[in-house]
Order: sequence, then structure tokens, then C-alpha cells
Amino acid sequence: MTDPATNGFRRQRFADGDGSDYSDIFEAEYHGSDFASETFATDDTRYEYTVVGDDDLTLRTMRAEGGRRGGVIGVRDDHVVFWLTKGRLEMHFADRTRVVEPGSPYIASASEAYRFESDGTVYNGVHIADSFLRTVGRDLGYRLPDGPLLFDQQDDVIARREPLRHLIGELGPALVDDRVVGPMRTALNRRLAIVILDTFPIRNRGDDVPVANRLRDAIRYVEQHAAERPAVSDIAAACGLSQRGLQDVFARTLDSTPNRFLREHRLDRVRSELLLADDLAGVASSVAVVARRWGFTNPGRFASAYRERFGEDPATTRRASLSARPDGGRASWRVRRAVAYIEQHAAEDLSLQDIADAAGVLPRRLQQLFRAERGQSPMACARAIRAAAERNAADGTREIA
Repeated sequence: MTDPATNGFRRQRFADGDGSDYSDIFEAEYHGSDFASETFATDDTRYEYTVVGDDDLTLRTMRAEGGRRGGVIGVRDDHVVFWLTKGRLEMHFADRTRVVEPGSPYIASASEAYRFESDGTVYNGVHIADSFLRTVGRDLGYRLPDGPLLFDQQDDVIARREPLRHLIGELGPALVDDRVVGPMRTALNRRLAIVILDTFPIRNRGDDVPVANRLRDAIRYVEQHAAERPAVSDIAAACGLSQRGLQDVFARTLDSTPNRFLREHRLDRVRSELLLADDLAGVASSVAVVARRWGFTNPGRFASAYRERFGEDPATTRRASLSARPDGGRASWRVRRAVAYIEQHAAEDLSLQDIADAAGVLPRRLQQLFRAERGQSPMACARAIRAAAERNAADGTREIA
């Protein structure tokens, strides 16, 4: 394992406003090596790039507004897992081109070179040293290739659970704290490395099936058979793991147990059906019918579990969704407040959390309300409002001209 005593913590920032040239980012990070070439940022680009971490793992952010950036990134010593919250990135590999847009995380393996072009991106990422990742993999008993460590992308069934992003949200305050060094930081780095190894399939493993594929199969089996309340042994058999192996993967990757994951998925399905309620008659009995359909036979335990997960009674969910249906001609006050906030701040870089805070509701609940009432996500609504504002501004400019 890497000696934490010599694994120095650092915090760096590069910004156009500080007089940094865009190429300084790569030269400073890689000690002037030629791994990055032809890098450029147009004169109208405003950027800020931050690095926090140590030699094993760093968290990175890039905010680039206005212009375009590009260059060639060669073979390097670290793997990069990142996701965009804004903008568009094109990555041109030797055998393929990938367009990355806001949403699921993307992994760029250390041994793969590529040319990139980006426009107005906001980027969050994790850079993890190949040597450190291999050490963690060997400690877990993974079968790793002798040659380059190459990763495939997450399957959608895992990507929508966002295990890495949730873990970074949990560990973030400690990871950016310069007082957290040595063995403590190495332990946090290992937790992130384990989630990367568990959720991104490793190529070139012969007949060995990556844990990421087994986790995908386990989640898919739960989603397909949730109403039947399958036993842990059934889930384990469906994905080719022992029961102990299944428990371990769920604990370290999803911070859950298979049984808890199954119960929460069943509760989520109940909620989805209640949010699609189509009449007000018999609210209580309809809740009971939906609950039984998803295997909840004890009304008291079901109501308690539902309140614990969603912060309200199931009957409240159903009544609220009915009162806010589009054919009723009115939207819930939380959605109205959210839309008003988006309209007031359309020119800003809004996040789902910003909009949810303004509406006074959790992000997941806000997404459910928007889907039910408007047929779109809050971020899609924000993009539409921003686009309309930009068109209006352009029209006004043309009229003045």
C-alpha cells in the first residue's frame, strides 16, 4: 500500500483571472511532461480549475464559460472519472468518438490517449493513480490484467444509482480538509477506489466476470422481481455471487444491504404508482391495494416505513398528486415556487439542489412533482426557460439593429 506519510496533500487553483495560461494546468500537474499537447483555450474563455487531494487521489473541478477549450491528452499515470453538470465535451480516441453531456459519470482509462474539445463545461471529477487502484484491487482479491488497466462505462442500471457521487457527497468535507492526512486520508481514498472498481467493469479479465457486472445483474434482478420479495439467496444466485459476497458488494458500494435495497425499491415503486393516481375516490383503499401489490401486507409497518423514507404518509402523497394534476388546471405551490425561482435566476448556473432549496423540498421529491405535473425534470424546465430567454434577447437585439 502507498506509504501515507510521503503522500503529500496539496490544494491548487488555476484561473484566467490570475494570469494563468491554460497550458499551466497541465504543466504544473504533470511536472512539465509532454503528456498534454496542443492544449488551448480561446481568448473569450473564462475558466477556474481546482485540485484537492494527494498523490493517490484528487478531486477536480473545472468551470469554463464563454469560449472553447481543446487539446490532446496522452497516456498518463491516473484514471479519470468525471461527470458534467453543464456543457458538452467531445473525446476522440483512436477507435471511437464519445460525446459526453451532463448526466452519468464517464471513465477515461490511464492508458488511453484522446483529443478533446469542449464548450462551456462545468466538470467534476476524481483522478486516481493507477498504482493505487491496482493495490486496492489486489487487496480485494480482484483478478487484474497484467497489461494496461482498461475500464468500460457503467451500465445504466448502476449509473442511475450514482454510487460514486453519493460517496463523494458523504466524504467530500473530509477530502478537502487539509488536516485529514496520512492513514486517515488513505482510508477515505480506498473507499472511493473500491466503488470505482465495483461499478466500472474491467476489461481483459479472461473468463472472470467483473464485480460491476454482477452488481448490475443483482440490481436488475431486484427491479424485475421486487413484487415477489425474493430472498437474498435468490438474488445472489441470479448474479453469480455467494450470499456473503453479495452482502459485501452492497455494503461497500451502495451503503446498504440487499434486503434494505429491496425494501426501498418496493417503497419507491409504491410511491411512483401513488403519484400517478387518477381519481380521488377511495384514497385509503387504493393505497392499500398498491401496497399489497408490492408485497406490503402489514398496513402499520408499511405506513411507518413509507414515512421514514419519504417524510409523509402514503395517503398524503396520493392526495397531493391528485390535487396537482394538469387536468385540474393548477400546479402545486412547490412547483410554482420552483418555476418562479428558475425564471428569476435563468441566467445563473442553477443546480437541482438550488431549485429544491427554493421550493422547500428535497431534490428527489421535487423531481417527482415535476414529472407528475409537468412531464419533465426541473433541470429540463430550467433549460427550456433559459433557451426561451436567450431567444427573446436575440429577437430584441435584431429589432434594435
